[in-house]
Amino acid sequence: MKQDFSARQEYYQKIARAFLKHQTSLFFLPPKDVSLISEWEKLGLPLEAILEGIEKTFAKKLAGRRKKKIYSLCQCEREILKAYAQYQDRLAGSSTPETNRLNKVEKARAEINQCLSQLPHFSGSALKKLLTEALDLLKSKEIDESRLEQIDEEIDNLIWESSSPEERDFYLDAARKDYPGKTDRQLQDIQRQLLIKGKRQALKIPYVSLFYH
Repeated sequence: MKQDFSARQEYYQKIARAFLKHQTSLFFLPPKDVSLISEWEKLGLPLEAILEGIEKTFAKKLAGRRKKKIYSLCQCEREILKAYAQYQDRLAGSSTPETNRLNKVEKARAEINQCLSQLPHFSGSALKKLLTEALDLLKSKEIDESRLEQIDEEIDNLIWESSSPEERDFYLDAARKDYPGKTDRQLQDIQRQLLIKGKRQALKIPYVSLFYH
C-alpha cells in the first residue's frame, strides 16, 4: 500500500515538475490540472509518454509563428496522446503494429457511428458533415491522418462557436478560480480549452484522430 502511494506520488510530482519548469509564474498545478493527471493515471498512461508529450508541446508552440503560450496541462494532452500512441507501437513490437492500428480504426469508427446515430441538436448538420467525412477517411486504405487532425480542430471550433453565453461564463468562472493571476487573454484561452473538453464529454462527441484511441 505504501509502495503504491509512493509510486503515485512520484507519477504526479514528475509530471508537475516537467510542466512547471517551463512556467516562471506558477509554483504548483491548479486543481483542474491535478484532476487531469488523475484521469491519465486511471487510463494507464505511462509517465514516459506524458513527459515526452509535455516537452513536444512546448517545443512545438515555441517553434510556431504565433508562439502561443501554454497555461494548462490540458493544452499538452494532444501531444501526450500522440506520444502514447507511439509508445504503444514500440511496445507492441514489429509483428503487431498493423493489428494495433486496425483496432484503433475500428474503435474510432464505432464511436463516430454511435455519435451519428444520436447527434446532439446543436449545429447538427455541420457536425454530421465533419463526422461523415472522418468516417469516410477511416474506410480508406491510406488514411489521411493530418486531415483527421484538422477535422478535430474544426469540430472544436464548432463546439466553441455554438456554445451559449451562459456556458462560456461558466467555464470562464472555472478558469478564474483555478488559474488566479492570469490575464484576460490567458483566461480566455483556458476557458476555451475547458469548454470544448467538457462539451465533448457531455455530448459524447468523439475525437476522430487515431492517437486518441
